[in-house]
Amino acid sequence: MSKSDRPSGARIEKVLRELADAADVIAMDFFRRQSELAVEQKGDGSFVTAADKAVEAELRRILKSEFPQHSVHGEEEGLITGVDRTYSWIIDPIDGTHGFMRGMPIWATLIAFTDKERVIGSMVSAPALATRWWAGEKTGAYKSFSGGNSQPISVSTIGSIEESQLLYTGYFACKKQWTGFSNLLNSAWRERGVGDFWGHCLVAEGVADGMLDPIVSVWDVAALDLLVKEAGGVMTNSQGSPTYTDGHVISSNGIVHQHILSQLLAD
Repeated sequence: MSKSDRPSGARIEKVLRELADAADVIAMDFFRRQSELAVEQKGDGSFVTAADKAVEAELRRILKSEFPQHSVHGEEEGLITGVDRTYSWIIDPIDGTHGFMRGMPIWATLIAFTDKERVIGSMVSAPALATRWWAGEKTGAYKSFSGGNSQPISVSTIGSIEESQLLYTGYFACKKQWTGFSNLLNSAWRERGVGDFWGHCLVAEGVADGMLDPIVSVWDVAALDLLVKEAGGVMTNSQGSPTYTDGHVISSNGIVHQHILSQLLAD
């Protein structure tokens, strides 16, 4: 497949919506039947549910039908390389599995479409919150509530840590990753442990000003990377490099980003 054969932005968005619709139906069906949910522990100590597996399997089926030559990289089934390695779909069937299996509504299906590892289309669908966020390269970031119209979103204009609301995933994991984490929180206007996908979405829509994620895989943040950037923010590693593949990420409105990084790495 040549560069000219890249799917149009409209086609990418259409497929992202189709994938999200399918994922919502499957995941919500399992979520409503908590007592029947089959759960297994993986080799790394994390858990996987029947819902994770079922959602990923269905999304792979749809993508094989729509784009048989594309690669698909999912959390549960790994990377299946297509004939055309330029384009890839990155799937986290249920981000927030541990909360999902305990009945917490803060979970989502994350889907990213990449061109040579650059995310150019993304979808975050959180049906238990009746909310979706999505973005397209150079077309902006958006949010919608179930049954409602979409609305563009953008990051905040807060300019100092002292006025910032900072979010994070895992207090002790953050302390282990960043020596200045506690001092950073102490200097912020407000801090909350709003983790996983939701923290980055809240940064993208201007509710929070920074989000710290100390341990992530590519499927955890690929879709969020584009969402934050198209909303006017930034997502980097601890050294400020714009990447979602280094095992940790920090997202922010961009204005306070360097302040966050400086304090995180301070002794």
